[in-house]
Amino acid sequence: MIYRKTYNMVKDVIKQIQADIKQNSKDIKRAADFGDLKENAEYHAAKDNQAQLHNKLHRFEKHLSNEIVDPEKIKDDVVAFGTQVTYTDGENPITVAIAGAAEYELELYENIVTTSSPFAQMIIGKKKGETMTLNLPGGTKTMTITDIQPLK
Repeated sequence: MIYRKTYNMVKDVIKQIQADIKQNSKDIKRAADFGDLKENAEYHAAKDNQAQLHNKLHRFEKHLSNEIVDPEKIKDDVVAFGTQVTYTDGENPITVAIAGAAEYELELYENIVTTSSPFAQMIIGKKKGETMTLNLPGGTKTMTITDIQPLK
């Protein structure tokens, strides 16, 4: 899932990456013109950058295939994609944003948890007041959901 505004942001990022790839192609050609590619550090750096840019482009293009969700359709009665959840572990309240990989990659929210993470999978579908027990390496931890709000 992806928010409509995030979808549009991803499209903008893709345009920028494509522009960066064009510039990178020019950088590769310029570096290749220096001669001996075997010992040409500038050429190798440009080729490494090319691989990184193509990987980044591929990652962002995958986000565009996600289901688009309009924020007004997010409800606050249950933990789901697009909610901000506050829970307590008996001590301090902790607030996390339940969002998708695109929102995570763009760092749109503080303390983000993707819907595919084990923690999100455990709390998705829970309601305010529900308590859960986590089995952690250091022992078990009990948490209670104290608030659910749509993400802004």
